[in-house]
Amino acid sequence: MLISVASGVAGCLQLTWLLLGTYELTTGTSLDARTSRRLLVAAAVGGALLQGVFWWDPANAEIVYHLRVTLRRLFVAATALVAARAISRTPRIARAIGRRSVMLALLGLAAHQVQFLALGTDPGIRHQYPLWIATLGLVDVMLYFGLAMGLVIWLLEEERQATMDAAAKIEKIAYHDSLTGLPNRQLFLNQMGMALHRARRTGTNVAVLFLDLDRFKIVNDSLGHAAGDLLLQTVSERIRSAVRGEDSVTRLGGDEFAVLCTEVGSPDDAILVAERIIAAVKRPISLEGQEVFVTTSLGISLYPADATQPEALLKNADAAMYRAKAQGRDLVERYVPELGAAALEQLGLESHLQRAVEHDQLLVYYQPIVDSSSGRINGLEALLRWNHPERGILLPSEFIGLAEATGAIVPMGEWVLRAACCQVQRWRDRGLTHLRAAVNLSVRQLQHPDLVTRIQQVLDATRLPATHLEIEITESIAMRSSGRAIDSLRALKAKGVRISIDDLGTGYSSLSALRLFPIDSLKIDRSFVNGVPNNTDDSAIAAAVIALGQTLGVNVIAEGIERPEQLAFFTEHRCAEWQGYLLVSPQTAEQCEELLFGAGGALELERVSAAFAVR
Repeated sequence: MLISVASGVAGCLQLTWLLLGTYELTTGTSLDARTSRRLLVAAAVGGALLQGVFWWDPANAEIVYHLRVTLRRLFVAATALVAARAISRTPRIARAIGRRSVMLALLGLAAHQVQFLALGTDPGIRHQYPLWIATLGLVDVMLYFGLAMGLVIWLLEEERQATMDAAAKIEKIAYHDSLTGLPNRQLFLNQMGMALHRARRTGTNVAVLFLDLDRFKIVNDSLGHAAGDLLLQTVSERIRSAVRGEDSVTRLGGDEFAVLCTEVGSPDDAILVAERIIAAVKRPISLEGQEVFVTTSLGISLYPADATQPEALLKNADAAMYRAKAQGRDLVERYVPELGAAALEQLGLESHLQRAVEHDQLLVYYQPIVDSSSGRINGLEALLRWNHPERGILLPSEFIGLAEATGAIVPMGEWVLRAACCQVQRWRDRGLTHLRAAVNLSVRQLQHPDLVTRIQQVLDATRLPATHLEIEITESIAMRSSGRAIDSLRALKAKGVRISIDDLGTGYSSLSALRLFPIDSLKIDRSFVNGVPNNTDDSAIAAAVIALGQTLGVNVIAEGIERPEQLAFFTEHRCAEWQGYLLVSPQTAEQCEELLFGAGGALELERVSAAFAVR
């Protein structure tokens, strides 16, 4: 009896293990240990119960035997068919020998068990074909041997395939960009090397196009990195669709891309590809429910005219791209030898810029903001200068763009804020208590989550009251600001800090958008001031801004006043405050101090105007 129960338990455990193994092979996963133990215990109990149901009775020995054998054959056949069916549907390693061998062995086992059932129903057959019956055991052994060998081969094939997949994945990671799926710089250089080798043999030209998205960092900072990633993916698809089928596109890093054009007939052919790319990129892109427009600046270098080595071609195309940016962006420029020196100069400027703050190379110049009615200096705008160790004093136009691109603008901006607040408070301590400091804020500073805290720390450290600090942001930055930036400005306004919109009229703002900002001052951009009073359109715009400010109770400042007739125009239209070279040019703190305390904090406007008129 015990032997019978043990046989039943062993048979059920065998079938359960077969199903568990099939599940693991076909899904690539295994059940947790607790579930597996429960299934095996259930199988063992089931096998014991089946043996107990068919209790051995000598009187019914033949019937009991046939019932047990029949059920066992049915269970084995059904299990083998289920396993074969599961294996046939697995997508892993199509046409693999091991997988097919296991499936065929299981189907053979199922058929073999059915044959045993057929033989058991008719005892006469066993007597008619004794030789065939004798070979059935050998067939059974061969089927199980085939199953075992198939499993070994399948596992070896799985391991080989896993190794190949891992190698392919490693190669893809090593030579492709994870965000866009494009080749990376190393693969691009390899492709370029092979393309140049073919070009040498065939005598054809090769073009390298270097692309950089214009103002991508503004989009990234204002909409977030997720939107920036989506923008890069969209742009990469557009570049691929714009180039020829034989051309290769790569992402070099950040917002920089490159295109390798083989078998280029003439420079005009490369320019046509570049123009298609520019047209494709500038189409509107929908990001987070709003349309975004980006452009690209593109540089071209040609083999063999401009260089003969991959790195040199890429460097020359990069230099041409920087020239396109300098010419106004959204342009294509071909490489010329003079650009190499300019690129080296730009690289040197960047390396020095990173150390400008720590080496105390920055200076602040101050330009007075003058009251139009009394000539009193109401405030001073802090203007950054860089005392370059080799090139001398540099204006912001020569390095601010580079500072924003490299991130150096954040520590530089904080340094200017602290220096201006400290200097203005010194003058206030000497009696000019009405003075305010006006400091420009970059887009990176505006988007910083700790903006309010950092400004408050500067005010506390310098003792300057919040009401005597004016933060200036350009209209274009204001219109691209996120909700967090607007909340920061409102928090600063609640503390008493003044908010000024600079360069008004140069962006795409509307009155409804400007209402979102807690504005104290509006600055009329110098491009409109320059046309006053001769240009009727500029004069009308300037007069309209002054009238708008008076209606809303907002202070209006005209900046860039350089001629007496401009001063007369803004005097006639009662513009609240003035700023410009006609009044006072930007000066060092020492020069400003002499002006402030020598004139009692007021300018003799008639004398200044007359002096400029004589000139």
